[in-house]
Amino acid sequence: MTTSFDTGQHRRRRIRLTPVESVPVAFTGRRAGEGPLTLGQLNTLRWLSLTPDHFNAILCVELPVPDGVSVDDVAETTAVLVTRHEGLRTTYVGGEHPHQEVAATGVLMLDVCSLGEGRWGPRDRPAVAAALVAWLRERRGTVATAMRIAVATGENGRVVACAAGLSHMAVDLGAIEVVKREFAEMVGNPALRQVGEPRHQPLDQAELEATPAERRRAESALAYLREQSQRIPRCLYALPNVQASGESLAVELSSVAAAMAVRRVAARIRSSRSSIVLAAICAVLAQRTGYRELVFPLLSANRFERRLTNYVGTLAQGSLVTVEVGDRSFDALVKHTWTSVLEASRHARYDGAERAGMGDRIEYERGLRFLYAPLFNSLVPESWSGFNAGVSYRPEQISAELRRTELRWRPVHRNGTPVRFGLNQVDDRVLLDLWSADTGLVPRAEMESLLLAVERLLVGAAHSDLDAGRIRELVGLEPIARTPDSVLVDSCWVDLTEVQHLLDEALAPAVARIFPSADGRALVAYLVATSSVHTPEQAHARCMAALANHPTALTPRHYVICATAPPDPTDLTTWPPPLSSGTGRTPA
Repeated sequence: MTTSFDTGQHRRRRIRLTPVESVPVAFTGRRAGEGPLTLGQLNTLRWLSLTPDHFNAILCVELPVPDGVSVDDVAETTAVLVTRHEGLRTTYVGGEHPHQEVAATGVLMLDVCSLGEGRWGPRDRPAVAAALVAWLRERRGTVATAMRIAVATGENGRVVACAAGLSHMAVDLGAIEVVKREFAEMVGNPALRQVGEPRHQPLDQAELEATPAERRRAESALAYLREQSQRIPRCLYALPNVQASGESLAVELSSVAAAMAVRRVAARIRSSRSSIVLAAICAVLAQRTGYRELVFPLLSANRFERRLTNYVGTLAQGSLVTVEVGDRSFDALVKHTWTSVLEASRHARYDGAERAGMGDRIEYERGLRFLYAPLFNSLVPESWSGFNAGVSYRPEQISAELRRTELRWRPVHRNGTPVRFGLNQVDDRVLLDLWSADTGLVPRAEMESLLLAVERLLVGAAHSDLDAGRIRELVGLEPIARTPDSVLVDSCWVDLTEVQHLLDEALAPAVARIFPSADGRALVAYLVATSSVHTPEQAHARCMAALANHPTALTPRHYVICATAPPDPTDLTTWPPPLSSGTGRTPA
């Protein structure tokens, strides 16, 4: 079977991948074993069980190869990697008692695809690798093991590009970087193809996590998340009077000027470059949304201990961070942002099932649904002041580079949060992605304006620290225009019209009306009792069940149930005395 790819990077040359053989790669590890899953694996298993066809269930990535590498070189390197890292030769079993089973020996198949006739060299590698990754992704449903690997070869049989499909149960992005680095070291140097000393493995990590000290640490993380969950808004970014389109989109900012600016700021205040970019994003979002305190999800790599530096296993879990933008200067905001991220990251190893149960209880109490997808995800290594010493860019040099800024857009798979930023590069140029889960809710023009505002702020901060007034001036975006029906309730901007639509759907055929306040209580619903809904608990349960269809709504904070409706239900003063009233927060 021949598969053709026409990549944007290589429009003039069509890439045809023809599978020609599968090479067996035998491995023999130090031990076989069986044991419980780690907290990271349990977390991954849980969301994969909810969305088994998730785009990231199998992570398909390029593995770097130098010119002149043979298929045998790739096979030998793969054998060492699989022998060295138990997670790459593990079967992950779900069910009532989820566990992992490590094979001591086995055979992995290396897929070899031919590019056909013609000269293929290092200049073709990026496009061929992209095609090979796409080829693996098309076959992601057939991956039954932790790892699948493939190469594309030229006319002389030499490897032009290599890619792997890795189960998310076996790796996260931090583990992928370990695999890529070790693969690159060995594939071009046979002398380094040694298994080496025993590593910290997932079975070891599961055993460690069962100790009393680690259990206390996981409980502390849940206590932290419980506190943050009481303040996180349901939807941090929402525009008024918009309708879903069903289309997802990513816009990428490519900015040399921003990269130069970030280096200058990092040298000035001795902070990591990712925290500088995140601080700029927070300043822009705070001005646009009107939230002076931002509470949002992010991911922690959970690789703080030395034994986890070269660990191949899934460790990353989500946490919640609070960034108080307020009227801080830009330098102060960067330092505060980084401190807040570190604090959140320290509380990101926990039992996912316990967090889910806790989250369900808090959702029911607050009357909302959480979106756990991260607002910001950095894929670049942290860069400290030592890497930025001696930066001598002049302000005019940075400003001159603004002419090279590019915005590129592409369709993407559906994502669970309205907007999501991804920092992919800070060296040479800033590559910052912004994803919109639905362009009807957050259009492309809005995304571009946010990215350009981040760039303006970074370039402005390169010259000197910025006070709050100067930050607002450089961001240059007006706050989102709230409708007269918008109210701030429980840290959430709420559209009363959308809450009314929620009541109409959840409580039909009963007459129901929402009021911004009544008798000193916020967000109060008056409704007529029916045979199926005649208690606040029943009304709240109905509203919670329908909430997913109303992203900018909360359930009422209080329900007042009456026998009949007045002639004009919108007039609060005309509703008759209630049959019952309450928050409805005790499950019906």
